[in-house]
Amino acid sequence: MLAAYRAGWAAFEQALATANPEDPALAATMVDPQLQRVKANLLADQRQGMVGRGTTTLHPKVTVLSSTSATVVDCAYSQAELFYASSGKPVPPVTPPENDGVTATLVLSGGKWKVYKQIVTDGKCAPGS
Repeated sequence: MLAAYRAGWAAFEQALATANPEDPALAATMVDPQLQRVKANLLADQRQGMVGRGTTTLHPKVTVLSSTSATVVDCAYSQAELFYASSGKPVPPVTPPENDGVTATLVLSGGKWKVYKQIVTDGKCAPGS
């Protein structure tokens, strides 16, 4: 399940690099409502000519586990930034790298763990926790 959580982040970073809401990795790692939320954000970025660069270092821990769902908490170190694709200039406001609190719910869907819901609280966790 932690591999599925990490795969969801990797899919998002991949799709963000080109602002592609139809990247097949998204549907392979997420289900609604998370999938629709991510696609809507990527579509908005695409319309505004923005793409993302940078990585997120994850430190996930499973806090709740059942046969069909799980809760993962994380203090993710984000170095991701948005840039205008045409100029390569950063989209303001430029934020420094930060530790973001993450709570994700994963569900078993079609025999695979997928991200169902994810809440990110910018700059709100202790590093590595």
